[in-house]
Amino acid sequence: EHIKLVRDTAGIAYFISLLTLAIFVLLQRIRRWPTRAGTFNVWVNLPTFDPTAGGDVVERLERDARFNIALGFLLPFLTPAVVKSATSLFGAVTLENPHTLIWTVAAWAFLPSSLFMRGIAMGRIASLIIEKRKLSTQDEGNGGLLPV
Repeated sequence: EHIKLVRDTAGIAYFISLLTLAIFVLLQRIRRWPTRAGTFNVWVNLPTFDPTAGGDVVERLERDARFNIALGFLLPFLTPAVVKSATSLFGAVTLENPHTLIWTVAAWAFLPSSLFMRGIAMGRIASLIIEKRKLSTQDEGNGGLLPV
């Protein structure tokens, strides 16, 4: 009975996370994020990203996007292994307690989804910067400055 409850809970949570991810991608395309509201301000939208921290910004954004998407894909498979290995340190984690069940299943389903969203958004920002660079190389009259 309890295994059925865990399976059903995990299925519903994962379905909701995939639905949320699909809605995110759909809204990003329909609303043409981030260019719909005009210019994109890196400092406001990516407060922890330092564009002056060495290397090309586009390469770093694309690398981080790929890393987040890969981690989002692997996390549902890694989480059970991590929980199982953590039982040796912290004692047995039982999903009999409803609070433990809810938090474990929510983390298992929604952390990968949020990493996918983060990776998709960073990839979109990288492609936006590439697009702006191409436009600026066509128009050499701007002194090499790029509005983002």
